[in-house]
Amino acid sequence: MFLVHLVGVRIPEGQLKFLIMLITYYLICVAYCFFQLFSKYKQRYDGSVTSNSAELDTIMVIVMAWVLAPIDISLTWIRWYKEAEEAKRRQEKQIL
Repeated sequence: MFLVHLVGVRIPEGQLKFLIMLITYYLICVAYCFFQLFSKYKQRYDGSVTSNSAELDTIMVIVMAWVLAPIDISLTWIRWYKEAEEAKRRQEKQIL
């Protein structure tokens, strides 16, 4: 109801739920990407001439967070699975 008064347009119930879900997904992705980006702030931005730009990375996160978060989570899961398989193989070699 607040959205109707704010925008002045009546949005059907189903579309409003979808819009709220989409905005929530986007905000979660942005929060995740910013956490990942700035948790390694000192490593990424050391202040040298050739270092990355925090401003450009921030703009990229705002624009592409909805794509970056699922890709990062998928790649992290694949890396963990690969490391677990390698550890399993090493442990099997030590037993034999």
